[in-house]
Amino acid sequence: MSFLLLFAGCKEDEVGRIAPEGDFAVNFTVPEGVITAPAKVLLTNRSKYSEKYLWKFPNGLALTKAGLTERRTSESLVPDTIFYSLPGEYKVTLLAWQGGKLDSVTKILNVVKMQPQIVVPTGIGVMRDVQFSAKLFQYPGQAVTYAWDFGEAGLTSSEASPKVTFTQEGIHTVKLTINDGTETLTTTVEVMVMGELVKSLYFTDAITKKIYRYPFKQLQTPVITPLSTILGLHPLAMTVYNSRIYISETGVGLKFSSGEAAKADGKIYSVDLMGANPITVTAPVDVSASGYQVDPWVHTIDASGNVWWTTRNNSVRVTSAAGVEAVYPGTRIQLTAANAGVSSVATYFDGGVQVVNDEVWISKTGTTGRGIWKFTTAGAFKSKLSTTLDNYAIRNFVVDKVNNKIYFVVSVPYTGTPAIGQGLYKCNIDGTNIQLIDALPTVATGAGFSNEGGDNEFVYITGLTLDTDPDDKTSGYLYYGYRDNMDINGNGPTISGNGSRSGIKRYPLDGSTAPLLFIKGYVPYGIAIDNTRR
Repeated sequence: MSFLLLFAGCKEDEVGRIAPEGDFAVNFTVPEGVITAPAKVLLTNRSKYSEKYLWKFPNGLALTKAGLTERRTSESLVPDTIFYSLPGEYKVTLLAWQGGKLDSVTKILNVVKMQPQIVVPTGIGVMRDVQFSAKLFQYPGQAVTYAWDFGEAGLTSSEASPKVTFTQEGIHTVKLTINDGTETLTTTVEVMVMGELVKSLYFTDAITKKIYRYPFKQLQTPVITPLSTILGLHPLAMTVYNSRIYISETGVGLKFSSGEAAKADGKIYSVDLMGANPITVTAPVDVSASGYQVDPWVHTIDASGNVWWTTRNNSVRVTSAAGVEAVYPGTRIQLTAANAGVSSVATYFDGGVQVVNDEVWISKTGTTGRGIWKFTTAGAFKSKLSTTLDNYAIRNFVVDKVNNKIYFVVSVPYTGTPAIGQGLYKCNIDGTNIQLIDALPTVATGAGFSNEGGDNEFVYITGLTLDTDPDDKTSGYLYYGYRDNMDINGNGPTISGNGSRSGIKRYPLDGSTAPLLFIKGYVPYGIAIDNTRR
């Protein structure tokens, strides 16, 4: 009679009605895995051939669309979500009827305390404020104490959601210890603190035969780090392109040579930004068919991913930066005697190469064949850049397209009128208004720029790179390598010093100061800037 009274007031849609045919069985399942408090539990009815149901969850609350209710029973086929606010063991019973049959099943729900979890903020970097917090179970009316340790000396907090400023990049172990009023719990998480996102300068060193990275940090003291690759004798040029470093390795022969030095042994290759995973872009020159005159000298990479390079005195060549062991290409650009209006260009030594507005500009150096010349990318001759550069033996140059300037280095003095000395110069992009920036004479002995290469074929400055968008918000800088004769002499591979007199020089593009030795203790050939802030 009591069961009849219980169900007399039920609405039809609250009672599961299944035709009482087949084997009667009562069962339900609970969620898989760990149930943590505060918990919302959804039960699944697995009963067979039942007419009516009654759920009992005496220590839980029903969670309905209207919110929590004190109701602790349900007559639905599937009950409302059950809410348990505290950890503990809870009984849930399902009763079911088929005709005059009644059966039930009781299961124990083990609701455990949620262990504290550290909420890690995004974008963690050095010298950047970030805020941590924690997810944890809190007993009603109980205070929680916090003890944070962020893995750096002195970097701790007792706040619930502390703001933190890391000063060291790398992996940090963050530890949180809490007391919730009943017990003490500890959890840890490893976080990666990213370094300051900056551009970087890469440069070679003839003593260690390594590439070094100098990050342009403003918030921390920059640290120069070596890369893993081992260089050859003369890595005259470098470029950073598509997250790889490209190197022109010229080999042994740099000047008029015989014997082993006269053999072709140069190549162009690349490594990743850590100096690993080398890829040879061009296969070595065929030594049986060519000599050191065709070894790669300095190069540039255009916006389409083509590597253009000069040789000692045997034309400009080009290949794709994506090449792997590609056959060493033939001539793309060759300045002829007819182009130059002379009887012979045999002593027109190659200098630098740049791609400017879909034109290829090349420079010539030595006692003849000076200045800068313009060609199409297909190799057709166009003109001299400017006759004002006729007497400037330009070993290498870069074009500042932002400020419409050219920076170039003169390796062989001109003794005519007016006399032109060795050094670093700048001019307008049309070749006018030439100004000496840094007089860098070579000397046979004593201090001064290295005389490596010989009187008419000085190696001189091969590494020039521009930063027109510096992280220090100035007008920008020109960087170039300086090798003192006391550190590397005319024999090239013979290092007579320790590198302390050499390094990277820097010149502000606004001309506000004279060039200064920016980085000391390295003997550089190629240098390059990675313009991506990493």
